[in-house]
Amino acid sequence: MPKWIFVNVVVLLSLLAGTLPAHEPGSAKYVVEAYPVNRDVPAPKIDGKLDDPAWQKAKPISGFIQLVPDRAKPATDDTVFYIAYDPHHLYVAFRCYDAEPDKVVNRIVRRGGNIYDSDVISFFMDPHHDHRTGYKFATTPGGVQSDAYRFDDIRSDSSWRGIWWLETGVDEQGWVAEFKIPFANFRFPDKSEQVWGFDVERVHRRKDEVTVWKQMTQAGATTRMSDLGLMVGLKDIGGAKPFEISPYLLGGVSDKESLDGQLGTGLDVQYNLTSTLKTNVTVNPDFAQVEADQLEINLTRFPTRFPERRPFFVEGNSFFETPLELFYSRRIGREGDILWGGKMTGKVGSYSLGILGSQTGSFGALEIGQESESKEEALYSTVRLKKDILQRSTVGLIFANKEHLEEENGYGRVGGFDTDLFFLKTYRLSGQYAMSFNPSEDPEDPDENAKNRAYLIELAQSNYLWNARVRLERIDPLFEANETGFLRKERYRGWQQMNFMGTYIPQFGSHRAAFQVRGRVSQDLFTDTYFDDWEQNNPDLTLSPEFDEDSISWNFNAGADWRPTESFWEGIGVSYGRSREVELTEIFTTDGYELSLLTNTSRPVSVGLDAGIGNYFNFSRQAVGKQRLLSLSTTIRPQSNFTIDLESGYALSLTQEDVIDGRYFTSSLRVTYLFTRDLFLRVFAQAGRNRTDFNQIETEENYLVSTLFGWEYSPKSHIFLAYNEDWRTDAGELQLGDRVVVFKVSYLWNL
Repeated sequence: MPKWIFVNVVVLLSLLAGTLPAHEPGSAKYVVEAYPVNRDVPAPKIDGKLDDPAWQKAKPISGFIQLVPDRAKPATDDTVFYIAYDPHHLYVAFRCYDAEPDKVVNRIVRRGGNIYDSDVISFFMDPHHDHRTGYKFATTPGGVQSDAYRFDDIRSDSSWRGIWWLETGVDEQGWVAEFKIPFANFRFPDKSEQVWGFDVERVHRRKDEVTVWKQMTQAGATTRMSDLGLMVGLKDIGGAKPFEISPYLLGGVSDKESLDGQLGTGLDVQYNLTSTLKTNVTVNPDFAQVEADQLEINLTRFPTRFPERRPFFVEGNSFFETPLELFYSRRIGREGDILWGGKMTGKVGSYSLGILGSQTGSFGALEIGQESESKEEALYSTVRLKKDILQRSTVGLIFANKEHLEEENGYGRVGGFDTDLFFLKTYRLSGQYAMSFNPSEDPEDPDENAKNRAYLIELAQSNYLWNARVRLERIDPLFEANETGFLRKERYRGWQQMNFMGTYIPQFGSHRAAFQVRGRVSQDLFTDTYFDDWEQNNPDLTLSPEFDEDSISWNFNAGADWRPTESFWEGIGVSYGRSREVELTEIFTTDGYELSLLTNTSRPVSVGLDAGIGNYFNFSRQAVGKQRLLSLSTTIRPQSNFTIDLESGYALSLTQEDVIDGRYFTSSLRVTYLFTRDLFLRVFAQAGRNRTDFNQIETEENYLVSTLFGWEYSPKSHIFLAYNEDWRTDAGELQLGDRVVVFKVSYLWNL
């Protein structure tokens, strides 16, 4: 894509957005005043009862309306909320009326789990009152805590975790919830009197009903920070304490590394530089409590992208997000132990800032534990800067770097510029220009310096009825971001393409549906080195006579989902796809069919089924083949606090002559039992077996058992006892990878 197109479109939309009127908050109807508690009217006791004097004095707010199923009609069961505060805490209480309180849906899960199989009450706040960022707090009738950081108006970072207290109760009128939230959780201007954005949403799971206090202009199912109501009356409140220090003590035994009689230590420190900017440092971080990645069947040429679960990297990860994923934190520590990490995140005026650095190597480098094998020594650094412009838009810069400390001239660097422009309420224009810097890999190409760039521009529109997106993208053959980011790309091969997607979400009485179309038109970009490497790696193959570097590939997919209300079924979906693919050995057309079924997940037993058939390109054989895919998931809840999850996947690959050339199987079992909200036992086991039949029979097996007992005895203070054992094939034989028992204790001090 020529650069002048990208620049001119961005400038044009910037001018258009700049002509729009400034954001105006909702009418006076959607303004709630927080009641100040004092000696005469003390702060409410958080016990799940609304009999405190503070709640009698605070103004009750009600009048909720439906988002679904009957948009804009009054809620079938109303909700009432109250707000109070003291200099250090915000108190929020809810009365969720239910005509059949004995049927309130209440499933207990760990904090951070999926709470939407239960009834849910949630509220949103914008403490900075910038109409872009904010926080979400939510709970269920069983008192499960859930929170998230909101940014860029409609985006969410569920990795954020605050310190707050909650109690709930179910009675003859429905259920209630009381929240106590320290102001220290938030970043807000240093003013004597605060004005914050505020809104409430309730999910009535049994009726599949969603109701809200104010907002009706949701982007799909996402609450907009730019369209909240207002909370006023907060005066002389205090922010965060400067220091959080969390040391930990670790002891364990391993078959792979002898840790008998040894103790490891580590430290996490958070320092609040200002009310809106903080820094975090970790030394010798340990992630024994983090669940292993779940095995997936992957028949593509690219690795699977796994989510980040490590606490230090999870929190604040949203600061480093860009349209192209130039920073992927799972790269850090992939081949070496993490020795230390540091980051600074937050906001200074209209600027959002993120700086992260980390070093990997062997623990022996810090004299921690015993060094058992050589591990990659590398230094990672990432800088992210964004500036708010116009009413809801941003422009940003990012630079990410990896230095291989044991290699001369060993590095991988990438930098770029990006923008998010919001206009006409529901439209968004995103763009990015990036360039990579790596040691010369294609010295024979005279135009190498002009082939290490990436361009992207995307226009999207989203509301409660429509979601649509068009994306133009060009990735040069020598653009490489996988040292620090994640991009499904081969070396010396790039592409230029257009993607489009449209979803229509109509309402049929009390039932919902979703119809979606999506597609792609693309052209691959190559260097001479790519062809040289391919010929060297595939000496028995020849280029297809139909192959042309200018060949166009495309795909088109159409699908529909039916979402009945108050039904045995949660969703029923079907889709059909057709594509034309261009590979060096063959140009071919494929067809694919998919079916998905899911029963109501709020019931004690729910089942999901996904099945697919179609053609695919077998990259090992460099030939077109057929595939059959099947996955089955079952969730069983014998009690509200006891969950059993079973998942299995099976894939069968065949040649065009229907000869089986591959069988792939994965299965997992996860059992979670919560003694209390803060005390749990989790057992996770998984198995994977892949068998390929072409050329010679090869079988690969992986087995894992992981048990974790955890107790959060104080906010962000934990005791963990973990057992992990894994087995895998090596040279055709199943061998023990490692067997580990770990005990970890951490404690948080606020100074």
